[in-house]
Amino acid sequence: MTLTTGSKAGLVGLLSTLLIAGACSSGSKPAAPPASTAPTSVSSGAGATTSSSEVVVTSSRGFDGTTIKVAGIGGVSNFAGAEIGTEARFKRANDTNELNGVKLQFVEFADDKNDPATALSEARRLVSQDGVFAIVPDMSAVNPGPYFAAQHVPFLGYAFDSTYCSPTVSTSLWGFGFDGCLVPAHPPTMPDDFGQIFQYVAKKTGKTNPSAVLMSNDNQSGKQGVPLLASAAEGAGFNVVYAKGTLPMVVSDYTPYVQQWLSADGGKAPDVLLCELAIQCVPVWQAIKAAGFTGTFFVSLGPVTPLTKVLGGTVTATFYDSQPNAALTQMEADLQAFKAGTAPVGYANVPAYFAADMFIQALKKVGRNITPESVQKALATQSWQIQGLVGPVNYPASTVGASPACSELLTDDGTNYNVVTPYTCSDKTYPIDPKFTG
Repeated sequence: MTLTTGSKAGLVGLLSTLLIAGACSSGSKPAAPPASTAPTSVSSGAGATTSSSEVVVTSSRGFDGTTIKVAGIGGVSNFAGAEIGTEARFKRANDTNELNGVKLQFVEFADDKNDPATALSEARRLVSQDGVFAIVPDMSAVNPGPYFAAQHVPFLGYAFDSTYCSPTVSTSLWGFGFDGCLVPAHPPTMPDDFGQIFQYVAKKTGKTNPSAVLMSNDNQSGKQGVPLLASAAEGAGFNVVYAKGTLPMVVSDYTPYVQQWLSADGGKAPDVLLCELAIQCVPVWQAIKAAGFTGTFFVSLGPVTPLTKVLGGTVTATFYDSQPNAALTQMEADLQAFKAGTAPVGYANVPAYFAADMFIQALKKVGRNITPESVQKALATQSWQIQGLVGPVNYPASTVGASPACSELLTDDGTNYNVVTPYTCSDKTYPIDPKFTG
């Protein structure tokens, strides 16, 4: 299957020379809603309606009895335009009266500037001054999760940090990832996140254990994630010769890092570079390519239409099924209906859309008993999916690790994304190797 590079995504300044400019979504004029019938989003117990015996809450923080106020947070430099995914899904819910008279209001996507102090300050403002009910999406790499939990604020998003995780299965967390816990602090095992790319590289090289370099950022989530991801890569079959979170968020010259990565396999270049740097994978790929690297470069961004040409020659994976299906068509229509010209962006508006859908399904489960506590309780036991597109993600099992691990592998030929391995799920897990320290 081929994904063509047609419409442009509404992104703002990720890399101005690579991505088109887009205005903040709060100023856009949504088009008419799509006429198609929405595919089924599934959450155990979803679809509840008010009955004569049901508790009806007239108000709570961020809910005035008719409207739920929600905001997002994250680094705009890395995830600009993410809020469009949330707003697009909210728009359909509002237009179709999906929540039986309750409306969803998205107030803003706060920029944490990739700074922990700024993130906490913005979180406090959103909760104490703006009085938001929940954070959707949470795209912060410096997430103030402990503050949200203390204030009973549900936060849903990409699950970049350990506040989405628990060492044992738990129903007390306030953070929920559409893909489950991704970076648990001290997990006993890791899910099969690299099985598909391992099979691809092993076949390409003819090696039983091809060598791999795994790179991440020099921040808390990057350093914390490296030992876990490296263990998963090793479990899949890679000989992981380098795994470190050393790259700053802002780099003027990638040469010293490239030299280190391309000599990590006993003085030689590895068979695969596993890039866990979000949008920084773009300049890293340019530097790696200029240095003559001929192996496989794996980026964790998923298919991003505006980057198809500049990332040509790389391999990526999605956490959803990008092959034609009704649910994908609906998501694309929702994005277009909110802001014309917006295409799915795998690392930004798509995860925000999924987080919004997850939130909506939890609201359906609680009916009119809408409080932060009731929504948290619904999310904590939710089995969520959009049939044919993404999931299932099972809570509370997913508080320990993604359960199961689902993905699709694609190559980027510079014009199209081509599916190598269709969307599949794996229940395999691998032990943590203590030799990886981050």
